[in-house]
Amino acid sequence: PLAELDFWKAKSADLDSIFEQLQGLKVRKLLKFLDGAKSTYNMPFAKLCKEVFQARTEANDNLLFLKPLRPWFEQNRDVDFSNLPSVFRPIMHLILLVWKNSRFYNTPSRLVVLMREICNSLIAKATAYINGEMVFEMIENEEANRAVSMLKTTLRVCGNFKSAYFDYKAKANSECPTNPWRIQNNALFVRLDSFLERCHDTLDLTQTIVQFFKLGKL
Repeated sequence: PLAELDFWKAKSADLDSIFEQLQGLKVRKLLKFLDGAKSTYNMPFAKLCKEVFQARTEANDNLLFLKPLRPWFEQNRDVDFSNLPSVFRPIMHLILLVWKNSRFYNTPSRLVVLMREICNSLIAKATAYINGEMVFEMIENEEANRAVSMLKTTLRVCGNFKSAYFDYKAKANSECPTNPWRIQNNALFVRLDSFLERCHDTLDLTQTIVQFFKLGKL
C-alpha cells in the first residue's frame, strides 16, 4: 500500500511542475501568438491545459487524504506478524474517513486497488513468517507442533483483517447511504482467499503428521 501513496506523491509533484510551466511567461506568449494567428492548435492545447488542471486537483486531493495512512502502513510493514491485528482497525477507520471526505478517492475502483495492495502486503508478511520450506523443515526436525501453531496464527491474523474490513463495510453502508461499499468480496480478497485455502490445506496435512508422530511413540 505504500506504493499507492508514493504513486500519488510523485504524480502530484509532476503535475504541479507541469502546471507551473503552463502558467509561465513563455507559454502565455505562445498561447497569445496561437490565438492571434487563429491556429488550429489553440483549442486542443487549451483542452490539454484543462485536463492537466483537473488531474492536478485530483492528485493533490488524493495525496492530502491518503497522507495520514502512511505511518500506519509503515507500522504494518515493520511490526511483527502476530501483532498485525493491532493496526488493522486504525487503517480501516482512516480508509472510511477518506471515503467520506475525499472528492476523488471514494470510488469502488480506488478502494479495490488499495485493499488488494494491503492484502498483498499481508500475504508477503505471512510468507516471511511461515512458508512451505519452513513447514517441511520443522516436520523433518519433529517440530510439527510448532508449524501447526504458526499456521493457526497466520489464519487468525488474516481472519482478523477480513473481520475488520466487514465491520467497516457495515459502518460505511450505514454512514454513507448514497455511496456505500458495494464491492464484491471476490474482487478484494481473491488472492488472500487462495492463500488462506492453501494455509488450511497445509494445516490439515501438518496436524495429520502430528497425529502420526503421536502414534509412532505409543
